[in-house]
This record gives sequence, C-alpha cells and structure tokens, in this order.
Amino acid sequence: MLQHTRHRVRFFAAAIVALLPTLAFGQSMRCGSELITRGTSQAKVAALCGQPAQVVRPEVTDGVVPGVSDVENETWIYNFGPNKLMQRIRFRNGVVANIDTIGYGY
Repeated sequence: MLQHTRHRVRFFAAAIVALLPTLAFGQSMRCGSELITRGTSQAKVAALCGQPAQVVRPEVTDGVVPGVSDVENETWIYNFGPNKLMQRIRFRNGVVANIDTIGYGY
C-alpha cells in the first residue's frame, strides 16, 4: 500500500513539472507566427498584431493630483471575430503586464 502511494505521489509530481512550461505561456497571445508575452513592448505588439479594436486609458492619479502619475496604464482589446476569443492586453509603462482571454468576439 505504501509503495502504491509513493508511486502516485511521484506521478503527480512529474505531471506538475511537465505542465509548468504550459502555465508559463498561459498569459500569451499569438499574432501570426510571433508570440506576445509579458514584457513585450507596446510598439512591438502594434507592429505584430496591428491596431486593437478598443483602447482603454484609465484616469490617472498619483493619489493627490488627478491626471498625474508615475505609472502609465493602458488596455488594448483585440477582437478576432465571432469564432475566436478576444484578447485583453494590459500595458504598464509601455510593456505588456498581463494578457487575458475575455470571451468570443463579435
């Protein structure tokens, strides 16, 4: 019984290690043959993926003065049509900070 439990633990540990590369690319987006990931510049995303369907620029504040901040945030939405998932890319200071899938396009 103990040997069976050890075998099971080893199997699950190996499965988790095998999935780690997949988890690392969980926040990525493909444009053509290129992969967009965290750290990609805004200019490179625009060059590889084209203009987004929507750009959201949240109101900035430094906590004291509205419209003033040391951090620039921007969100781009890519809509690839009704048969594909839309992608939301959040930029922080001009580089990709996060990529989310947000449902089917229109």
